[in-house]
Amino acid sequence: MSTRKFSRVQFNVEATIKIADRQFQGAVENLSMTGMFLVTNEQLPEGKIAEITIVLTGTLPEIAVNFTGVVTRIAEDGVGFTFEKMDLDSYMHLKNIIAYNIDDAEKVMEEIGHSIDEKFASDK
Repeated sequence: MSTRKFSRVQFNVEATIKIADRQFQGAVENLSMTGMFLVTNEQLPEGKIAEITIVLTGTLPEIAVNFTGVVTRIAEDGVGFTFEKMDLDSYMHLKNIIAYNIDDAEKVMEEIGHSIDEKFASDK
């Protein structure tokens, strides 16, 4: 049984990863509201924190979606990140990317609503 709380969508775009004084690019394979999988040959240790930028082309001006993420999964073909922080604009762009690339956009909204409800309940 899957423990995922958020749906993943296939989304093929380049991402730039910055870790300390190191920067590289990779191909985003999939995204969710809480993370992504990046196809790359770069070797990163679990727990490493990275600044992640995805540039959405085809718009004028181009839109940059920025995240702070932590490496939570290492595979032969890439790295899985869990998003730790993002600004409100990036959150809205990510929500729209997921909604437009999934068969059931209403499901995404339900997942977000449920997650917010859980967050408020745990803060009490």
